[in-house]
Amino acid sequence: MKDYLVKSFEKSLNERKEYYLYDIPIFILNPFSEEIKIDDVVEEITNIIPYKFLKGLEGVYVGDFPELKDRDIHAMLKDDAIYLSSILPDDESVSYDLIVSDVVHEIAHLLENKQYYEIYGDKEIETEYLGKKKRLVDLLRANGISFHGMGKLFFSEEHVDELDNFLYDQIGYDKIIPLTVGLFTSPYSVTSLREYFATGFEEYLSGDKDYLKEISPSLYNKIEFLIKGE
Repeated sequence: MKDYLVKSFEKSLNERKEYYLYDIPIFILNPFSEEIKIDDVVEEITNIIPYKFLKGLEGVYVGDFPELKDRDIHAMLKDDAIYLSSILPDDESVSYDLIVSDVVHEIAHLLENKQYYEIYGDKEIETEYLGKKKRLVDLLRANGISFHGMGKLFFSEEHVDELDNFLYDQIGYDKIIPLTVGLFTSPYSVTSLREYFATGFEEYLSGDKDYLKEISPSLYNKIEFLIKGE
């Protein structure tokens, strides 16, 4: 990752325009498609993300990152910086929404790193999350879906990618989605407590927060607490 950043940064220096998310620099190592206007993306994110949640964020990097490709993901938080893939779907509206939601999602992980105790210390989110996972396991069994020896993976916090692959590739999201309605905001939020929080944070700020309140009241209340500072 380091070598890629150095080479891409040097290559783009002469043609680079400066962008900032509040006062956080955005480095365009490889551009999005011409249809995506960074200024519009930045405006949308600043409209929904309070500045206080960006504390400790070193920068946002946009590029064709091998690590994102290898993991088949669009974004990640690493070393207090957000990395976004410049490779997007052809549909402009889908791409725009994807960029915004990815940034919001990774800021949620940044917030976790900075305020872990405030988020998880009272165990309320964890209790809610584990209860939902147990309910999903019961629904999967009731629908005749085999775990193929993967049952323990559902309650591990160390194998997020493996569980996501199991849900996506072996079971199929087409079978999982109907069973998660009313339990989780998305199948990916099943994979770990951290992803449960991050997808809920994303839903609250850039999705349907009333739906989040209905299905995940403990998570909703915690995000309300963080935002309002009560």
